[in-house]
Amino acid sequence: MSEIIDQESHSQKLFFADFVKKLIFGYVYQVSSLRNLSLELQTNPMCRAVGLRYTPFSTLKDGFSRFESKHFKQLFESVLEQTKLSQVKQLDEMGVFRVIDGSLFPTLLQMSWTSYRKAKNAFKLHLCFELNRMIPTEFWVGTGNSSERQFLESVLEAGITYIADRGYFSFGVADKIVQAKAFFVMRTKNNLLYKVVENLPIETCEMPNCFRKVTDEIVIFSGDEKQNRLRLITFEVAGSYFRVVSNRFDLMTLNIVVLYAYRWQIELFFKFMKRTMKGIELFNHSQNGVEIQFYGLMSVAILMLKLKQDCQELEKEVETEEVEEEKRKENRASPSKWIKNIAQVFYKSWKISKNWLVVVKNSLAQVADYQLLKLLNAV
Repeated sequence: MSEIIDQESHSQKLFFADFVKKLIFGYVYQVSSLRNLSLELQTNPMCRAVGLRYTPFSTLKDGFSRFESKHFKQLFESVLEQTKLSQVKQLDEMGVFRVIDGSLFPTLLQMSWTSYRKAKNAFKLHLCFELNRMIPTEFWVGTGNSSERQFLESVLEAGITYIADRGYFSFGVADKIVQAKAFFVMRTKNNLLYKVVENLPIETCEMPNCFRKVTDEIVIFSGDEKQNRLRLITFEVAGSYFRVVSNRFDLMTLNIVVLYAYRWQIELFFKFMKRTMKGIELFNHSQNGVEIQFYGLMSVAILMLKLKQDCQELEKEVETEEVEEEKRKENRASPSKWIKNIAQVFYKSWKISKNWLVVVKNSLAQVADYQLLKLLNAV
């Protein structure tokens, strides 16, 4: 693959495979700029230890215009396909769930393709994030004003349940999801009129005390031209009122509530990309360059996750009785504590901390042994 890309791009000084390796080093080492990456390649003994030779800044910069982002997309898709990750069993029993959201990344005013406001530029990273494996599966880089609903409609697949906040919901979007034989769990505005068709039973014994005034109904919204029958769940939590609409009629009330709560995982991933992986610091200011950077960052994030899970599997960690007792207290917990408790499954095997990344980058040239395994599992 890399030889064909080199031939197509007429590369003579910088070859595709070498460019990819050096970018990956920069992402793992959390280098803040392309110029600093060139400096690391020139002066950091770690680069020599892992076989990375010095490349001038101008040559690295040329790589972002010489190589098309579609090649990095192919790499990302290959990583997705070939990397076997742990699954969240509690979710697998109910289907495949993907959260949709977008996040703004501020840019320089001279980056004209990132138009947002009169005195402020930004691009929007539209992301499709799978909850079952806790990984990104697809993304699109658009202007700060690019359409969130358009991205959602472009990634629809039959059988998948999509979870999104109220900015994504419209009757048109809901109908397109239904027509695609897919499903959704979305928050809606509080002022939509509807007619109740049926009141559904609520398993009150399983509903945590932090949720109040819970209702579960099959409704037809007045403004829906298609007059689709949808499920509407309403509840109050921590002083806020929520309306969540879905076409998953097979799930319990609590399932729907928890799935919407899990939407927050995509916000944590955006935070991880911006702060931990330094995605806010761009190596190149062209749209092609930004796409290359994020395909690379997300590929590295998935491989990091695989490394962490493999380390944990090797050490065969088991849950303690104290953790089990904590889970038994979930029903009496405050809203924030309850949400944290039900998400504990995410934290152990899916959370990558800054300290963990520091250990990885400082161990790149080290032989993997039991001591390193213990260290990675301890941070």
